[in-house]
Amino acid sequence: MNKLVVCLFVILLLAFICIPLYWVFKTSISPETEVWDKGLPRNPTLKNFIDILSPAPPRGRMAEVVGTYAVITSSALTPLFNSFRVALTTVILTLIVSPLTAYNLARFEYKGKKFVSILILFAYIFPGFILMVPIMYMVASLKLLDNLIILSFVQLAYTTPFSVYMLRGYFMGIPKELEEAALVDGCTRFKVLRKIVLPLALPGLVTVAVFSFTMSWGDVLFPLVLLRTANNYTLPLYMSFYLWGGEITDPGPFSALIIFSAMIPVVLFMAIQRFVRMGLVAGAVKA
Repeated sequence: MNKLVVCLFVILLLAFICIPLYWVFKTSISPETEVWDKGLPRNPTLKNFIDILSPAPPRGRMAEVVGTYAVITSSALTPLFNSFRVALTTVILTLIVSPLTAYNLARFEYKGKKFVSILILFAYIFPGFILMVPIMYMVASLKLLDNLIILSFVQLAYTTPFSVYMLRGYFMGIPKELEEAALVDGCTRFKVLRKIVLPLALPGLVTVAVFSFTMSWGDVLFPLVLLRTANNYTLPLYMSFYLWGGEITDPGPFSALIIFSAMIPVVLFMAIQRFVRMGLVAGAVKA
């Protein structure tokens, strides 16, 4: 009986996940006349994928999609490049800030360390949307709105707290004797971190990089608040303009854009899943 219940829930879960994925994929390869038809498309096409990655919209598309191309760039190439730029910059910044903070919490003892740890944990569980008003006010006061580099710095609010706690657990699993031996041989603390600790923590660093890239890649909240011009829109913000008046204006290209944008983190994760799995397990041991 228990196995039957478990199987039933697994089937329901798979249906809950797979049916929307199937519908999005089916729509992405359907010609315009078959978008709302049931079943597989009779004349599958890659035209929707070609259209979203074309330097300019095909003729007639602007007339079909009222408002869409009037307010955003005509191709997904620019938002795609912007998303890559922001995500990679966020990854680099996270890999600079998080290891230093995590090593501090893992190895040093000082007054107020527990309070700092609680603050970082609180920042991790703090809802991101509550930060919208103060961050927008600070960035606007500095006249740095509509800047992709500033957007990457702001997204550290998402990526750094989790990364610090995961790397802290990883660093605590590295024997202190290795570092003490290097210090006796004349290495500075920073050189110990760079030459010994970080190479041993490579799976954890890869996990942090993948997590940071994924969070930044899918973020729509901060781009919505901080970006102003179409040439700086990231991919999630660009996709939101396919919803015009509460309805999807062009379901074929919209579905193709969803498939394309979702495949990039999936392919990245599959390529380095061994490191991610090792990093998550090791980082959870003493975190």
